[in-house]
Amino acid sequence: MEEHIGYISDAVRTEHFRRAIAQAIRPGDVVVDVGCGFAVLGLMCLEAGAARVWGIDRTDAIELARETAGRAGFGDRYHCIREHSFRAEVPEPADVIICDHVGYFGFDYGVIETVGDARRRFLKPGGTVIPGRITLQLAGVSSTECRSKAEAWAAAEIPASYHWLREYGINSKHPHSFPQSAVATTQCDLGIIDLAAENPEHMLYDVELTATGDGTLDGLGGWFDCELVPGVRMTNSPLAADAIARSQVFLAFDTPIAVKAGDVIHATVNIRHDSGMIAWTARNARTGERRRQSTWRSQILSEAARAPRQDRVLRLSRAGEARRIVMDYVDGKRTAREIEELVLRDHPDLMPSDAESRSFIKNELARCAQ
Repeated sequence: MEEHIGYISDAVRTEHFRRAIAQAIRPGDVVVDVGCGFAVLGLMCLEAGAARVWGIDRTDAIELARETAGRAGFGDRYHCIREHSFRAEVPEPADVIICDHVGYFGFDYGVIETVGDARRRFLKPGGTVIPGRITLQLAGVSSTECRSKAEAWAAAEIPASYHWLREYGINSKHPHSFPQSAVATTQCDLGIIDLAAENPEHMLYDVELTATGDGTLDGLGGWFDCELVPGVRMTNSPLAADAIARSQVFLAFDTPIAVKAGDVIHATVNIRHDSGMIAWTARNARTGERRRQSTWRSQILSEAARAPRQDRVLRLSRAGEARRIVMDYVDGKRTAREIEELVLRDHPDLMPSDAESRSFIKNELARCAQ
């Protein structure tokens, strides 16, 4: 609820979407609201004249969307589907797909894959996608607060045995709200993501940034300029007067780079949006000083993941075996209560305690049966 009240109370974001929806929706349109949350955008579509909206969300937010739509008088026109959007099925083709999975850096909340899948499976030929295009933007930043975030695991109050985790912090993507004064170079457009078309999984950008004063660069700042529909845009750029209330991204350097006004910084950003991986490099053309980081170095991997073996013979884990046992009792005839009692009777050691066994059975039946 804390996350969604932030979305709903952002008057700038709301107004941009309201204008885009008013321009895109035609009377009688069918809309698919992907990752609908509390149904804010879907209800706007209905108010603008849509005939029906199919809201898709796999979280508890869908239940609040359902009740909100009913209380607003749209219960018969806003249809809720509690499912991961990649598994959801919609019973009719859509005229419009709408989704605000635009993250801090534009692509980093899965919007490319989410909207791409919905567009291919749900949208009529010639239908509308909102948002339509996202421009990724980049600048060099100078920020002691961001430096502290990146160096947090090396701070004096952290026990020395955990200082090695600094490597994870330096190579992580940090949400941050930059003041305009922290932007220490020119801003540059990296590239444009067209959500109405297919996009490659791998995106590589090379740009030049010019230092606007003497000082140091602590890293790169990333944000977006998003075209919802032609003529209606929203941005979280710290340089914009009408920015929405959404953080940007800080990509740290291992150590700051010294710059003088006019220095050219060659920056490379390498993105795998399907996995969320980002690699970034920066080099001062005048001094040759260079930094190279990657979120791959911040991934917490199990021993098996570090050395995967595709030829390894697999066996079900205890949880996997318990799941198989429970599902074997689902035959289309028994109730949930009957299944629970039968499983407990036949498999009293399903989980370490009776209470955990009952909880596991209930959760698996809610998740995998209907």
